[in-house]
Amino acid sequence: MVVLERSTGCAGIFATRESRRVGSWLPGNEEVTMTAQKHLKQRIRARMAKTGERYAAARRYILRTAVPTPHDSSARWHMPGNVAATTALRVLLAHAGVRAPHTGEPFSEAMLFGIAGGIGIGVFSFYYQREDIATFYVAGRHQWHDDLAYLRDALAGFAIEPVVMETGGASTAARQLTELLDQHGPCIAWVDMAKLHHRALPSDWSGSAYHIITVYSINPAAGTALIGDLADQPIVITLDDLARARARIVKQRHRLLTLAPADPQIDLAELVRRGLQRCYQGLIEPSLTQAPNNARLAVLRTWAERMYGSQEKDRWERIFQPGANLWRGLNAIHGYIEHYGTGGGLCRPLFADFLTEAAAVLQAPALAALGQQYAALGRSWSELADAALPDHVAAMRATKQLHVRRTELLHSGDATAELQAIEHEITSLAQAAGEHFPLPEAGCTALRAQLAQRIHALHDAEVAAHAALGQAIA
Repeated sequence: MVVLERSTGCAGIFATRESRRVGSWLPGNEEVTMTAQKHLKQRIRARMAKTGERYAAARRYILRTAVPTPHDSSARWHMPGNVAATTALRVLLAHAGVRAPHTGEPFSEAMLFGIAGGIGIGVFSFYYQREDIATFYVAGRHQWHDDLAYLRDALAGFAIEPVVMETGGASTAARQLTELLDQHGPCIAWVDMAKLHHRALPSDWSGSAYHIITVYSINPAAGTALIGDLADQPIVITLDDLARARARIVKQRHRLLTLAPADPQIDLAELVRRGLQRCYQGLIEPSLTQAPNNARLAVLRTWAERMYGSQEKDRWERIFQPGANLWRGLNAIHGYIEHYGTGGGLCRPLFADFLTEAAAVLQAPALAALGQQYAALGRSWSELADAALPDHVAAMRATKQLHVRRTELLHSGDATAELQAIEHEITSLAQAAGEHFPLPEAGCTALRAQLAQRIHALHDAEVAAHAALGQAIA
């Protein structure tokens, strides 16, 4: 695992051209939308109370049966989701008329997640010696570092070539968005998450918060756009915010992707086989060229060793010392595994759902057994996330609860003020930890030792599951 410069890097009814672009929200729709949103939230909370599941697990389960609810015609196929790129792809395929052959309905997020390559791994430490700032990042989706390649490769399985546009100019970017919405309907847009007002992120995330959203329509008269961003309902943002978010990250500036209406001949067994093969190979030969070893499963062993017991210069004892750095690192473990667009458990439970669905459709018991293996892995990843902020430390328990509430509000899509208040509380707790860490030095050492043991066990379980995946596709 190397130390790198910081990088934080889901039956066709078609709208008319005018409604796609102008975004004429249907009168009387607000009550239906808010009722559906409230109902979804209530179901998630009820399941948490009944099963004791974490928020991410309960929401992932409830979303399996969620169906599109009436919206403006441009957002007819809006669907809430867990993984940004998979959800956006799901919406575009549904809008283009592509249906799962075994249901006649849009593909489930889990099935599409597996078809697109399933899981991956990415582990990075970032240390700026002059500023004495350490950060940490862990990712769990196939091709997590390249959304364009992820989408292109997934669509290749359907024999669909997407329409992709890029430009360096803001005025050209605005024109391209209008043209694509007119011609094809919803578009996927590459954005800086920190520039999306409804996300209420700290300003220091700007420039590194790589993200994609679905743009359903624009309303030039109102100066607004209607977007999908994993939330239960579409979100209205200003065109100015959208333009700033599209322009911020230079290498992805103003990129758009959309699909023409399609009627591909779908061989589900072949799509599943192809997705499993890509998943297996991606963990052996990752497409990350800058630091490929950081995207292989062996990086988990390296991480575990550096967490506790190592004498290397990049060991956590040295880089993530008690104070702001250790607090940041522990919060990163928790947040990236459980809340940062993974559906919980670093995407492993969603992959398990894919394997279970594929096993039932293809009558493949080996896939069902593999699904159980990855479901167990997902639980272990969630337990690592939970252990990184132990409940017996009041400040850590409070921060963990704030993360959950923040994620719930993000999924509601209409709680910017409360999100800002939560972000302020999270920042205040971090500042306090920087001044006086809530664990003594011996407690920090014990915590790192416990986390290292969990990561070692995760490495062994991931390697075993990967071997079983290889046997399943042999």
